[in-house]
Amino acid sequence: MPRRTVDTETERTIRDLRRRIGRLRRHIDGRIRRTERHGRRLLAWQTYVKRLPAVGLLGAFGAGLALSAGVVRRRLSRWVGLRLMRRAMNRFGRLAWNEIQQVWADSATEKADKNVPGADDEPA
Repeated sequence: MPRRTVDTETERTIRDLRRRIGRLRRHIDGRIRRTERHGRRLLAWQTYVKRLPAVGLLGAFGAGLALSAGVVRRRLSRWVGLRLMRRAMNRFGRLAWNEIQQVWADSATEKADKNVPGADDEPA
């Protein structure tokens, strides 16, 4: 039966590589989870209503006013309702754009963790 010669240096290198690979996987998984969480928050209308409740209320009021004006054919109330809705949507749009810019800035490569070596880095 052939005996396997154990090279301790090779075994240590393999252990170090596996440890680094595991660390990188956990780091990547964490970034993916954070990005998914940000994406869900950006797509949820509740986020914007919670942050700007007065604007949400004005938008809902404007939608109701515009819809009621469509039934009765009052031009002034339809105009006011549509204007309120448009203003609310613009405010929500600006908030969403600011959120997208913040997520983009947070995921920039300049802010990447410096203490997590990449696969191509030399072992420390």
